[in-house]
Amino acid sequence: MDDIFLLKWLRARSFNLAKAEEMLRLNQEFRKKLNVDNLKKEFKVPEVLSKYFTGGLFSWDKEGCPVFYDPFGLLDVKGMLQSVQCSDIIKFKLLILEEIWEEFRAQSEKLGRPVEGLTLVIDLDQFGMRHMSKQAIDIDIQILKIFEANYPETLKAAMIIRAPRLFPVLYSLVRPFLSEDTKSKLYVCGNDWKELLLQKIDAHYLPAYWGGTATDADGDPKCRSKICFGGSIPKSYYSTSDETSVTGNLTTVTVQSGSCLTLEYDVLVPNCIIRWQFKSDHHDIKFGVYMRKRTKNSGKQGEGLKEVVPSEKHNSHKVLAEGEVLCTEAGLYVVKFDNSYSWMTSKKLRYNIELIIPSKETFQEVRGAAKEFNTDQSQDKERSQESFQEVKGAAKEFNTDQSQETFQEVKGAAKEFNTDQSQDK
Repeated sequence: MDDIFLLKWLRARSFNLAKAEEMLRLNQEFRKKLNVDNLKKEFKVPEVLSKYFTGGLFSWDKEGCPVFYDPFGLLDVKGMLQSVQCSDIIKFKLLILEEIWEEFRAQSEKLGRPVEGLTLVIDLDQFGMRHMSKQAIDIDIQILKIFEANYPETLKAAMIIRAPRLFPVLYSLVRPFLSEDTKSKLYVCGNDWKELLLQKIDAHYLPAYWGGTATDADGDPKCRSKICFGGSIPKSYYSTSDETSVTGNLTTVTVQSGSCLTLEYDVLVPNCIIRWQFKSDHHDIKFGVYMRKRTKNSGKQGEGLKEVVPSEKHNSHKVLAEGEVLCTEAGLYVVKFDNSYSWMTSKKLRYNIELIIPSKETFQEVRGAAKEFNTDQSQDKERSQESFQEVKGAAKEFNTDQSQETFQEVKGAAKEFNTDQSQDK
């Protein structure tokens, strides 16, 4: 524990000595509880993690700091969660964090000066709804909590490239678990991300796949000898998962024979997400999602409902049903559990439905981060304008009989939405 090591904890707590000491002591307890010092020797990494979990340390940036590349959009999230326990994923991530700190020490000795920061490149190409299941986000949050509490001053910069429209929603989910220091180091890159990477990393250290000249010995532009690019996980790796911890947190109801359970969610702005989990006992049940646009003359009792997720039977008595849908339009969304086809049997149902709404702060922070790298985010202005019109339209069409306060919130959201920002925003 030299001065450089202790300085990390002081910086993490803004040089408040008591808080820095408490943070360090809690870290020592954490390491002892999870046996982190012996994890490398005692934890046998499941083969599926080493072969299919995206990312890897590769080369250094222009200041000699290690670089970790993560093509996260290519991770088979569902396959991974069906193949290993959540605890294995967390231990695997701990090993990576320990490897990064070992790299800091090795580089410091090599260069004769302190090397303390990691440059992280996150490629979200092909990132989609499958990455945002409740179980996946819960694991991400657990890892973020561990990172923030036990690995201070690790991140130098996180450069996010090819971010999709879903990125603000993802960010709004993890934002509460990020320190202000970490948030300030996030940069959302625009169309010129290759040029921006080359500003930070020399071409001979940047894989050719991301705009540099580095390749593997066999000429592979992705440098897959050190960076894992994920891919579909073979079902031979799948194992029977323990759903007890999940189903124990669900709401329990009985859907009577010949009837339906309907749940309504008022989506005020586009690009929110409705996410669900449900399990039925002994019998299947139908499930679907519908939407009705908000207008002054909107009817009631299902009038004008449009099918968003087709209603179909789920064998939720055999396996936990999970899913999510991106609400591209504002309106009233109806989630329906349908047991009308069963005239004799009532169904015991356990479910959890979440409406995820990107906050105003989320858009502002993401927009601000992007400006640090690219002030002209023009990757998909046509789609961005489309989204703006949807939000503005929602405000105009909003029923004037609704509360003035709610109307002002929607109208405000439309005004604050920046039409110059890209699809990523």
